[in-house]
Amino acid sequence: MATQLAKFDFQQGFNRETTQYAEGQRWYDGNYVRFRAGRPQNMRGYETRTDTTFDGSARALLTWTDTDVVARAIFGTPDKLYEHNGDTIYDITPIQSVVTLANCFGTSSGETRVCCSDAAHGRAVGDYVYFTSTATFNNVSLSGNVYPITSITSGAVFTISVTDAANATASDTGSATFNYYIPTGGSVAAAGVGYTAAKYNAADPTSVGISKISTTGSNTLVTVSCAAAHNGAANDTVIFIPSSIAAHPVTVGGNLILTQSSVGSVNVGGPEFTIVSINGTQIIVSVNTAASSTENATSNLKTTARIYPQVAGSIAAPYRAYDEPASASASGLVVKLAQWSFDNWGEDVIANRSGSNIFYFDSDASVTPERATSVTTSPVSVNSIVISPNDRHLIALGANAYSPTATVSGAFNPMLVRWADQDDRTNWVPSVSSTAGEVVLTDGTEIIGGLRARNAINIWTDNSLWLMNFAGPPFTFRFEQKGTNCGLIGPHAGVDYNGVTYWMGYNNFYRFTGQVEIIPCTVRRYVFNDINSSYYSKVYAGINSEFREIIWLYCSGTNTECDKYVIFNPEENYWVYGEMIFTTFADKQAFGNTITTGVTASGNNIYNNEPVSVFTANGSTISSYVESGDFDIDDGNALMFMDRVIPDFDLSGGKIKMEITTKKYPEQPDVNAIKKEFDIYNTTQKVDFRARGRQAKVRVSCGSNNASWRWGSIRLGLQGDGGR
Repeated sequence: MATQLAKFDFQQGFNRETTQYAEGQRWYDGNYVRFRAGRPQNMRGYETRTDTTFDGSARALLTWTDTDVVARAIFGTPDKLYEHNGDTIYDITPIQSVVTLANCFGTSSGETRVCCSDAAHGRAVGDYVYFTSTATFNNVSLSGNVYPITSITSGAVFTISVTDAANATASDTGSATFNYYIPTGGSVAAAGVGYTAAKYNAADPTSVGISKISTTGSNTLVTVSCAAAHNGAANDTVIFIPSSIAAHPVTVGGNLILTQSSVGSVNVGGPEFTIVSINGTQIIVSVNTAASSTENATSNLKTTARIYPQVAGSIAAPYRAYDEPASASASGLVVKLAQWSFDNWGEDVIANRSGSNIFYFDSDASVTPERATSVTTSPVSVNSIVISPNDRHLIALGANAYSPTATVSGAFNPMLVRWADQDDRTNWVPSVSSTAGEVVLTDGTEIIGGLRARNAINIWTDNSLWLMNFAGPPFTFRFEQKGTNCGLIGPHAGVDYNGVTYWMGYNNFYRFTGQVEIIPCTVRRYVFNDINSSYYSKVYAGINSEFREIIWLYCSGTNTECDKYVIFNPEENYWVYGEMIFTTFADKQAFGNTITTGVTASGNNIYNNEPVSVFTANGSTISSYVESGDFDIDDGNALMFMDRVIPDFDLSGGKIKMEITTKKYPEQPDVNAIKKEFDIYNTTQKVDFRARGRQAKVRVSCGSNNASWRWGSIRLGLQGDGGR
């Protein structure tokens, strides 16, 4: 009996909630494909926008068009802040402090290492310094260059590595203006488990009393004289704990707060400080704000220094205070990653790196943009920012509380929402003439992120969703909890698409349409089993309006940078996933195509994503494919015989590869299966082959570089077959 032609049209989207055999006539697996009108096609590729790489992996990206109709982009890494307005990437990292020094360098003949002397530098390894007004010394020229600090040799001396080796050995030579960048942030996470544990994956801390604390006006170093041996080392973490609740807060140097306020009846310590260097029983720590006065305090020192050793010699030991609960994610993530958040202030930008204050970038369309500058009156520590859509309030999510009596700021509260005066980013003081204020949210342990949506702000804790609406005087804003057990997985894991908010939680995908809904997801089990739980905070959501898609980038397995994606199309209601190198994603409104940042072997770069007619990964072949579930005939009661395939593809730019694999049993290893492979061109009318099996699957992939393909309606010649 001759075989009959059977048409195979599989259900759109990927289905991974059960086994490949159970999914039957559905698509089961793939990479770099999407569906249009129910049929799979390969995605377009990407290409670099510049030849210049940047330092660190981008954690946030904002694109916009300024009043001169110039497309702009701003993005931040744990190391620096960057702006892009055409073909160039500009370093706009804020300068924390500036000092001009003479006779401050040391060199060794034939070496590229330069020692830099500044008793008040307050830097750590990996921080950056920018030199101006330098004279060339011993064949070394530093002017106009930025250098990472490679080592700390003492509290007063750090080293950098230069390009040209020195031609003489000398000390106390040269002069320069030192421009210190804001300290770099963390790019590596440390994790642990437990509710009341004081530390995780670390040696026991050393607790030692303090005999004196010394500061110098206008510098960011604090010298702590310990009453006994402390066993500390450079880059260890230290917190200071007063002897009683009444001693909170401990303030030195006129304005430096070493301890937060107590929590209820619990005498807690913090914030964290990093040890820059040690000198006998002295530890020198770096703080974010320069001291306002010189002080050698020997009073009010009923304070204990608790020193936590490094983990694996690279990251500070993680710890959680006794009273601090574990996060709802149950990941036990206790060392935070540096995150940036941005929002437009007109054509300018408000920026924040988690744990620091707030910065302002004036986007005047000059050839070389100015650096972002500190909003000095903003809270000292902020986790993220957002700007209300209609009333223009700058809002801090997780911040220091307002305190009329504290010299600098009140205690940091991860559940605090605090906002500045309307249309005034500098005024954070509540008063009868100001709309500035603050509110502490409930239901959660910390605010994860916020999102500007239609006429409201969406705010997520690790457990709940809140709406923040402008209400006018006297309360300014109204807060309403909209959902629980629906926390945000990372600060950039939510988007607003056509008035509906979509986000990734810890175990589900959600949307808010007036009420919180779990989105049915055909790849949920696959994604949440695949994701690296230590790097939830790197999940990044974006919109691709051209194809009506919402994309989430995430770290898979043991990877520490985003390497996978999952896409939901709310218009056609399907899910796909695959591999990508991108860490951030922005829609096409400013640049004409989606813009991304990504990590490759050659470094970090910014990309045009899916420009027209580009189907390569910056010139290299993209591994795009789609694979079906296992189909059979007569519910698998009979073997089937296949003898031909009649392809139907919309194909240009090369060829595709088609594979048909047959098995007798679902658990039969692929190595023992029968696989037929053949190339398909746009002129291929049919392909003859012979294969038998109880079940079969189809796989289509790119067979050549820069090929564009779309599945049509494939027909297979098959019939029931006997077997012994």
